[in-house]
Amino acid sequence: MKNQKTNSKKKKTSSKKTTSPAKNTNVEKNSESVASLKIQLEEKIALLTETNRQLKRKIFDLYTIFEISRNFNAVLDYYNLLDTFIFTCLGQVGALKGAIFLKKEVRGDRFFLVKSKGSGELPEPEQFFRTDSTLAQYLTSLNRPVPTAEVACDVAEPDEVAIVKMFEPGIIVPLVYQTRLTGIFLMSEKISGREFRLDDIEFLSILGNQIAVAIENARLYEGEKMAIQQLRSAQQQLVQTEKIAALGEMSAKVAHEVNNPLGIIKNYILLVERACRDNKETEEFVGIIGEEIDRIARIVKQLLDFHRPEGVTFQKVNVIQVINDVVTLMERQLASHNIELVKEFDDSRPYILGAPESLKQVFLNLIINSRDVLEKGGTITIEVTPTDKELRINFKDTGPGIHPDYIPRIFEPFFTTKELGKGTGLGLSVCYGIIKNHKGSITFKNLNPGSCFDIRFPSLFEE
Repeated sequence: MKNQKTNSKKKKTSSKKTTSPAKNTNVEKNSESVASLKIQLEEKIALLTETNRQLKRKIFDLYTIFEISRNFNAVLDYYNLLDTFIFTCLGQVGALKGAIFLKKEVRGDRFFLVKSKGSGELPEPEQFFRTDSTLAQYLTSLNRPVPTAEVACDVAEPDEVAIVKMFEPGIIVPLVYQTRLTGIFLMSEKISGREFRLDDIEFLSILGNQIAVAIENARLYEGEKMAIQQLRSAQQQLVQTEKIAALGEMSAKVAHEVNNPLGIIKNYILLVERACRDNKETEEFVGIIGEEIDRIARIVKQLLDFHRPEGVTFQKVNVIQVINDVVTLMERQLASHNIELVKEFDDSRPYILGAPESLKQVFLNLIINSRDVLEKGGTITIEVTPTDKELRINFKDTGPGIHPDYIPRIFEPFFTTKELGKGTGLGLSVCYGIIKNHKGSITFKNLNPGSCFDIRFPSLFEE
């Protein structure tokens, strides 16, 4: 019995020893499963955290873009709009510098630097991208921001590479309106030194499309505003021309009617003068009458010159030579009035089709007007500047200018701001008529200080 009990105990003991390894294996498996679950859980938490961060960033970017787009559409001033765009991009992405290249003209074939911000080397104003280059075509077809390194090696031309290299490692953003490339925006590396993330690319892509639309709207607004200003100016000029033409026609009729009896009076005055040679007092009175008749005759001639300037013969004229001839006549008078005359001439294309004597009358009249207002001395500046289509002549002085209320009337016959007896009010009217007959224009503006008569004639490009 004792042996049986002993054996049974041994069996029990041996059975316990045989089940222990299985339990350990299960525990180890359970520990591994828990550890794996923990790792998976941590990965899921990290993924959710990153997804949540990206969603928050996208929501923030979308809200920012919405606010920026609203501001872009509200800003119609072209250069303020570009400032806002560059500052927003640099601030949002944290980049070191940025530059935007746009066309200077609607039909231009180059994108020039128009705005740049930030520190470091920036492109020069004369550097540009061609609108028909391989780079421009590549950016248009891609229509999304790309790293500068991607285009600097294979796509850009040498001149373009020189610009792109200034922003490496950075981003180049195409500004596409509809299907047309309207500009290029370059942004350098981040201040933090980190790489551009997908969020940054998406943000710049959306903002680039928004600014392209806003720039187009601003340009259309600027063009419309300029067109309205030109239309108003043309309307005012037309009204002024019609008014002066009517006054000139009336003045010519008056001059014609006055001229006939004036000639008769002049003849009879000569007869009276011969009859009264022995009477000194009467002879003096007759002489005064004769002088006043001559004065009336000069006024009548001015009226006729104003209304009928077409009687002159036009020829090729060197405007600078004509001005120099007039200045020679006036030098002593100007010096005696303590007036300095400054000539700023560009003699590259000084030719127009005109009548030298008539032009002398215009220039002489303007110099005399400036002399009369510079009672205490001053400076008269004559500028001659050729442009692509016209020759521009400015007569400036440092006088008091003209009251704004009087400016619309200064070219009217008989209107004068001079004291009674010091002017007939025909000088500027005659100038206006002569210049119009030369297919030119004359306008006036006050300066600070002084005033300026701006004359423009069609250029004669033959030498």
